[in-house]
Amino acid sequence: MSSDNNIFIDNGDGTVTSRLHNLMWCKNDSMLDLKKWVNYQDSTDYVRGLNENKYAGYDNWRLPARDEMLTLFDKSFENKDQFGKTIHISDQFAPGGGFSMIAQQVPGRMRVFVLNIRDGEFSQPDGLWTLTEAARAVRPL
Repeated sequence: MSSDNNIFIDNGDGTVTSRLHNLMWCKNDSMLDLKKWVNYQDSTDYVRGLNENKYAGYDNWRLPARDEMLTLFDKSFENKDQFGKTIHISDQFAPGGGFSMIAQQVPGRMRVFVLNIRDGEFSQPDGLWTLTEAARAVRPL
């Protein structure tokens, strides 16, 4: 999909805004920033670091909810992950990141949702500390 028809806007400060969903996302994910896969604890530490450093001037970054993650996936979008394979997120996001995203912890459970951005499928793997995923922070507008 061309950037002209894209619901996402690159703000030029390391963030991308979704006009349709009133969300601001980090342009990079943890794979690009940390050069490694993260488990749940690593992902919350990653977001805490963004907040402590007031990334792009904000200190209310968090992991996305399941439904918020799904707003990034669109089969018509094409970007590339760290392996050069197609992921279906906007080209307004930096290429070379992970092919999966971790969400907030499911309330009352020791599980999280993981979205595969190659195929749009969700999973709920066992074990918060044995995950190997990427994290992308979000904040409300």
